[in-house]
Amino acid sequence: MGLFSRKRRDAFDLGELGLPRVMPGVEERPAGNVVWRLSSCDDLARSAVPMSPFVMDVQGTPTVLVKLAGLTARESAELARAVAAGDSLLVAAYRSYPTYPVLVLALFVYDSPNDPLRFEGYRDLATVDVQDFAAGLDHTDGIGQVRLYDESAQLLATGQFGLRMPPFSSTSFPYRSTTQDLNRLWEICRLGAAWYHSLPPARRDFGTAVDAYISAEPPL
Repeated sequence: MGLFSRKRRDAFDLGELGLPRVMPGVEERPAGNVVWRLSSCDDLARSAVPMSPFVMDVQGTPTVLVKLAGLTARESAELARAVAAGDSLLVAAYRSYPTYPVLVLALFVYDSPNDPLRFEGYRDLATVDVQDFAAGLDHTDGIGQVRLYDESAQLLATGQFGLRMPPFSSTSFPYRSTTQDLNRLWEICRLGAAWYHSLPPARRDFGTAVDAYISAEPPL
């Protein structure tokens, strides 16, 4: 028997969730296995919703894509500097609504030490991009890559992020995700899957649930 022990956690098992795997934005179209590549990121940036994170697993690297809009050149440059320095966190939260479970993913970019810019998005756990992203974070111990694009979808910067679960008040970088961070992410995936399965198919409406979240909850 050793003197030291490490708290163990369960590995992510997408099969355990029993969720469908559909392409984002395409209802009821099974996706199967999807391989995202760096070229896929650049293509997606052209049509991405500005200021909202899009997540995927790019050949084994959990990746957050953000396209900027409405910022000055100076603000964009400061964000690019912070991203390149690795001063970013991915923060996750979860809510159940009568029509659908909502996974909230927010990228905090610390261009200012005490006032990060938050890019918040609302994700469907039944989509292949979200499922593979969550499983990818398990393989990388919560570490991933940010890809920051300007309004014309030109790549501004890449850098590292760490998964961190709220609440927290301050952060030092580089942030190394903890076992508790990963366990809590997996737990909200389980909660979301259970809520999804509890809803009659005719009642499931992701858009209505997102609208309810936006009207009721403050930003992360």
